[in-house]
Amino acid sequence: MKMPRPQQLEEIDHIHAKFWSDYGANYLLTAVIGLNRVHERSDLVRTALAETLPQYAKSRVAAAWACLRLELNDQIELLQDIQMNTRWVPLKWSCEQVLKQMS
Repeated sequence: MKMPRPQQLEEIDHIHAKFWSDYGANYLLTAVIGLNRVHERSDLVRTALAETLPQYAKSRVAAAWACLRLELNDQIELLQDIQMNTRWVPLKWSCEQVLKQMS
């Protein structure tokens, strides 16, 4: 997403409006927001992290890493809860690593 910030936000909003319920698009958009440090759309990261439907598990991994890049310290409690209670190893490990780096 090497484009001016206003255009990034416009594209993110477009993808969110049309494709957010598609779990592949959800994952990619969450990852892009984190990787590009798009603080203006951190609400989507928070939403992805809180999603518990199994098909969105990969989005939760992307959201955990996005919390680190966006410095979303308000999500530490949720990250701890996920890390303690999830059975899926990639999500558990990601939350553990993110929490270590956030402390």
